[in-house]
Amino acid sequence: MQSMTARELAGRDHYYRGTCRAWTLTVAAMACAGITGAAQAQSSKHGAYTGTVTVSGTEVGRYTNGSFRANIKITLPLTSASTSSAMAEISDVDKPSAMASILQWNQAGKDSSPDSGGKINTWTCSLAAPTDVPMNAQGTLNLNYRAKTHSMFIALVSMKEVPFNCNHSRSGPYKKTKLVSLFFGTSEPDVLPWKELPFADTARLKATYKLLPVSAMKGQYGPLDQEWDLLLKR
Repeated sequence: MQSMTARELAGRDHYYRGTCRAWTLTVAAMACAGITGAAQAQSSKHGAYTGTVTVSGTEVGRYTNGSFRANIKITLPLTSASTSSAMAEISDVDKPSAMASILQWNQAGKDSSPDSGGKINTWTCSLAAPTDVPMNAQGTLNLNYRAKTHSMFIALVSMKEVPFNCNHSRSGPYKKTKLVSLFFGTSEPDVLPWKELPFADTARLKATYKLLPVSAMKGQYGPLDQEWDLLLKR
């Protein structure tokens, strides 16, 4: 096998940097919107919403694109509650509040310019096998009891790297591991007011919803198909 050129190595570095793009975008957006909380507790006197979220979507870009699909188990502790509203804030540091089953993760990319031989090199990477990984989460869930609606945005990043099988058009196949990031919610965090979805019972938040990026994530991600089922446990 030929040794990797500086451009080929740069291509791999670009792929690695892309793994945290969702995390960087969403956390920055949440900070701008003023919703990043300092709440670290995984339990609450008000209870917590616990359940599952399924997500599938695409990453789009000028030089990189891909697709992903995952099932997420998560706990969102309520940090405040009144007769009219409630809020769950989550901001993990060391202890994860989510576990994700990564079912599909494919990415492909190309160099921005030709190599010394005049060729545009390309690469592909795909999930080596379905993988369960603990994830740190950051975000907010809002409930409006009077209107019977809820809104939220949660960003997640894996606490360990996930294995991938890759192939480079010049150097051939190789293996790597990388962190992955996910997100779900009713709207992008910097788009105010947030999109609100109805609920029939505060004890169960259930919805099927397609998130269409219109702000910070527009041009970075395609539509995100989501389904969540969260039960309130006290």
